Amino acid sequence: MNQYSPVAEANPYQDVFDRLQARAPALARTTAAERIAKLRALYQAVYELRAEIGQAGHDELGMDGKLHLIPLKEEINFFCERLESWMGNEAVEDVPMLQGRKAYIHWEPKGVVLHLSTWNSPVLISLSPLISMIAAGNAVVLKPSEVAPLSAEMVRQVIEKAGLADDVAVITGGPEVAQALLKLPFNHICYVGNNRVGRLVMEAAARHFAGVTLEMGGKNPAVIERDADLEDAGSKIAFVRHLIAGQVCLCPDYLLVHESIKDAYVDKLKEKITAFYNPNGDGFKSSEDLPRIVNERHTLRIKALIDDAVSKGARVLMGGEVDPATRFVSPTILDNVTEDMEIFQEEVFGPVLTVHSFSTREEAVKEIAKRPKPLGLYVFTQDRETADWYIDHTRSGSAAVNNAAIQANIPTLPFGGSNHSGIGRLGGKAGFQEFSNGRAVVEDALDPAQGAPMFYPPFPKEAAMFVEHLLMP
Repeated sequence: MNQYSPVAEANPYQDVFDRLQARAPALARTTAAERIAKLRALYQAVYELRAEIGQAGHDELGMDGKLHLIPLKEEINFFCERLESWMGNEAVEDVPMLQGRKAYIHWEPKGVVLHLSTWNSPVLISLSPLISMIAAGNAVVLKPSEVAPLSAEMVRQVIEKAGLADDVAVITGGPEVAQALLKLPFNHICYVGNNRVGRLVMEAAARHFAGVTLEMGGKNPAVIERDADLEDAGSKIAFVRHLIAGQVCLCPDYLLVHESIKDAYVDKLKEKITAFYNPNGDGFKSSEDLPRIVNERHTLRIKALIDDAVSKGARVLMGGEVDPATRFVSPTILDNVTEDMEIFQEEVFGPVLTVHSFSTREEAVKEIAKRPKPLGLYVFTQDRETADWYIDHTRSGSAAVNNAAIQANIPTLPFGGSNHSGIGRLGGKAGFQEFSNGRAVVEDALDPAQGAPMFYPPFPKEAAMFVEHLLMP
């Protein structure tokens, strides 16, 4: 070998990939009953480890991690009740081009899937997409986020306890682990996180022509129209914005409030936030119901966004208190936010809301269009025509009317973003199909004598007349 020839560095996870790739053909042939048994075993392991999962969530995010397991149970039940029918060949409409032939879609696994999970709901977000991957018959490498290491360890224990280690390899570690995994020729990559890493995932997937599923969040608006029920809109925004201390990809990030009710709505919102998280007047920091930011670095990032906005003229209408040492950010409302402030474009991922007023709905839509398409968009109104108008005149991965974030837990709905906020769909039948290849199949009759007619050359003169007939409008 030429001493100057570069030597390819061995990938530390090549043997894991090779083992799963060898396992994939057998998994592709598993029955619905076998896959359902795996899903049942997965939840049984989760249930048996629920106390430890709960404690890990408390230590990392200041909330009981068991709360994240409720939607997981519902999703597994939903899959188990329907998987057999989803796996069956899907008939398609008979059209003239078939000429009597049979046609259908055959759902088959993608093969070996890489799942890069995030930290804000670490056990749920690691296991929820995994349900779809297992149901579709794939082999999986699952890398939980290193930002929540206790929960990552719980995910590893769940897979081992469920007896799924032959099908699902859990690999823990930091960015260097993800970088090494992304060099391997996976058939599909699923990533839940931010835009910056999402771009890196797409670039890595392109090298191997792998499919991608990306869920990346964004600046989610909530429109509070002049006819909105202030009590209802105040309660729901106050609650959803502070789920996991605002560290939820579907949380509303900024409010567009009709100018005629802005002051009244902000007062109501402050009232509801106080009632939820400071009912006794002991301070938000004393609340056992207000979670914490995942680590000091993320706390400082949120503080920097608040400080930048205030230094450029934003008004603090509520909160603004940050204690990096205890990972505490108080519920915060900012006014007078302008486009030169970092918080205008950057997703906060914390308990901070910015408030903007508008005079016409066209003005509200124009404001929304200044930012990339969000993952979720919310409209609060008591008028059917107004709700429909906003849905028709905006674009987002998902939406809700008179509520927020609820769409993520509806298993009959496909969940995902649009462009910057995500690619592909998760959950329910859409999730099963996302991690499957829909192979188009056409069959002639097994007995050629019973098959559809076939035309071979040489063609008679009448063939030209037949073509002309077919082309007639």
